[in-house]
Amino acid sequence: MATPQHKSFCVLEFAKCNSAITVQRRFRLKYQIDPPNEWNIRRWYRQFVDTGCVCKGKSPGRPRVSEENVALIQAAYQRSPSKSTRRASRELQLPKTTVWRVLKRRLVMKPYKLHLLQALKNDDKQKRVEFCGQIQDAIDNDNNFSERIVFSDEACFHLNGKVNKQNVRIWALQNPHAYIEHLRDSPKVNVFCAISRSSVYGPFFFDGNTVNGTQYLHMLQNWLFPRLNEDNLIFQQDGAPPH
Repeated sequence: MATPQHKSFCVLEFAKCNSAITVQRRFRLKYQIDPPNEWNIRRWYRQFVDTGCVCKGKSPGRPRVSEENVALIQAAYQRSPSKSTRRASRELQLPKTTVWRVLKRRLVMKPYKLHLLQALKNDDKQKRVEFCGQIQDAIDNDNNFSERIVFSDEACFHLNGKVNKQNVRIWALQNPHAYIEHLRDSPKVNVFCAISRSSVYGPFFFDGNTVNGTQYLHMLQNWLFPRLNEDNLIFQQDGAPPH
């Protein structure tokens, strides 16, 4: 690659002799290396005459997406926000990368994941409102109400160290292609724990890979309830099938 000094020499010599071949001979004698080709010598000279500089010009870069195509992409996602970029590319006859760049950079949109929620029946919302009112009344009438609640839950732990890939991110300059091998139906343990204002109850380890209603009731009657030393406690549990 020619240096600025090489380009300057070629421009000055070409201005003297107006011959690219002569410039090549003088260049070889001065620098003892192969000279630039004739086309580059003439191009550098024209550039110097036009701009007064032989520096490399800034590349125009990637052509900008037209406003018409931006409007088409925006309209497509207003009609169907869940449309994939692959499908939009096929329908609009635009490159997939163009669709992605317009969504991210021009329209400043973000791809959000769907969240799965438990379906509610028609009267569930009213029941929730009534429940909140009852709890609020209980707190107003009993200053120690919240302190009498025993919260509980269970969790499943895989013994081979299985992780939730949605919670793991690896920051790197290049894709490390990291992976974790896990065995299907690997050994696991189900653990119960409860907590109140003053105590932690557990952990309690269930036998077997799953917990059914009989096992759960046996744990409550023979392990948890005998440990609840305080009277008038309120036991909380979620809506898991064994409950």
